Amino acid sequence: MAKKLLLVAVVGAIAFSFLKGTRLFSYAKSEVASVGEWVDSQIPTEKKIQQLRKEVKQLDKDIDKAQTALVAEIVDVERLAKDLGTMKSEVAAEEKKVLAIGEKLKDATSKVSYGRFTVSPDEAKNLLASDVKRVTARKNTVNSMEQTLNARERIKDALQKQVEGLRRNKVELVVAIDKLEAEYKVLQYQQIESKYQIDDSRLSSVKQSLRDLQRDVDIQRQKLKMAPTIMEDGAPASGLSVEEILAPLGKAAESKED
Repeated sequence: MAKKLLLVAVVGAIAFSFLKGTRLFSYAKSEVASVGEWVDSQIPTEKKIQQLRKEVKQLDKDIDKAQTALVAEIVDVERLAKDLGTMKSEVAAEEKKVLAIGEKLKDATSKVSYGRFTVSPDEAKNLLASDVKRVTARKNTVNSMEQTLNARERIKDALQKQVEGLRRNKVELVVAIDKLEAEYKVLQYQQIESKYQIDDSRLSSVKQSLRDLQRDVDIQRQKLKMAPTIMEDGAPASGLSVEEILAPLGKAAESKED
């Protein structure tokens, strides 16, 4: 049966490809859809349920894929957060140092020490400007890293929801399929039971016939009770004893004495 269905599907697909682009394409498309519905109607319900279970099982691959992406994102976010924290500490320390040097240079009129060097106030200002530019650039980098971290956090949360959603949906689908299969089995048992149902009209007829037959038996029994007990005239008495022959008279005499 499966081979026949497969052959029908293949032939339909070939015919469909040849007709594409012609005036008969629309009609052929409708016919192919009808064939598909017919093929689907020929598949037993048990097979469809098994196929559904296989498709739900395939969700494990999607869950594994999403979970792998989630784990990688968690690791990247943790590293980025650590790098950001380190850079923010370094930039804060550098900014504090540059501000302190700037305060010292405000009142400088002669050579001053700048790091490991002793320079004139103008040279010190040039070095200060260079350091301010560098610190500002690093602060901008920190801001970019913070934005990136926020975006990656949102991605991580989305992946987490995706994994949880896939797992939840799989469980719900398994439960739904189990429920459907249970309902189908109950329906099968009901269908089997209905095949052996006794026709009420036939049962009533049999019961009535039994009552009629019982009535006939009761009538025959009553007739037997009402039949005369004396011997019919002319009946042979050779087979009876004298006492048996005189027995009816004895019963009559007893009745008179009473």
